[in-house]
Amino acid sequence: MDKNSPIALFDSGVGGLTIAKEIINEFPNEKIIYFGDTAHLPYGPRNQSEVRGFVMDIIEYFHSLKAKMIIIACNTATAAGLREVQEVFDTPIIGPIEPGVGEGVLATKNKRIGVIATEGTIASGAYQNSLKRVGPDLEVFAKACPEFIPLVEEGELYTLKAKKVAQRYLVPLREEGIDTLILGCTHFPYLGKIISEVMGEGVELIYPGKSIALKVKNLLKEENILQENKLEVNNKFYVSDLNRVSQNFVELGKDFLGFKELDFEELDLWSYKAKVNRGETLIQP
Repeated sequence: MDKNSPIALFDSGVGGLTIAKEIINEFPNEKIIYFGDTAHLPYGPRNQSEVRGFVMDIIEYFHSLKAKMIIIACNTATAAGLREVQEVFDTPIIGPIEPGVGEGVLATKNKRIGVIATEGTIASGAYQNSLKRVGPDLEVFAKACPEFIPLVEEGELYTLKAKKVAQRYLVPLREEGIDTLILGCTHFPYLGKIISEVMGEGVELIYPGKSIALKVKNLLKEENILQENKLEVNNKFYVSDLNRVSQNFVELGKDFLGFKELDFEELDLWSYKAKVNRGETLIQP
């Protein structure tokens, strides 16, 4: 595998940029490709077999670009398809659930952990089962928070509406006496300020972005494909439907992420794939 090949990430929308931020900061010499599948957003309410199909198609595309590392920056997609794609592709592929569980277990003192995520992730039991495997004595309280995703996608990060939604979802978890809350969706850190306000000072929020970056570094070193030379990189940010990226998010998200610029290009991956299958000559994005 080539050291100069890119690291590729994808999510159902713009939420995965919270992980992309950590990867870009940790690996300034690596080329990063990000794909947000806004055409099929949100993944949470969809059945797992459908999401698994999206995951397979996206990773197949990244594999065609010779990506040296693929990060499923989406908990729902990880729960639906990580194991399957790891069996199909030889490229290292990781997701956020295992790092999030590891951090949560280390953080809790009273062994009462909350998990918030999409309907799909909570219904899969991925976090609950992983937490119980690592800590059989843990009490786990899981809550699906589907309304958080459209709030983030529309850039409503600090609004009164966002706070009211957060209170409705989170107050019951707070009343369970949890001391640790895993943000089991990459969109949720954007609402971290409001979530923290509702949960109070005694609850530690766990977001696995930094631990994912550490795992990526270890894997790249093991494979001897970490790019250590100082290079000028041109990171790319794609979405499958540009019309579903709000300008409000671009402005607020840019500040939140600390990006000087945040420019998305549209990549209709499924139309692209159909053209490839027809044998048409295409320029790689």
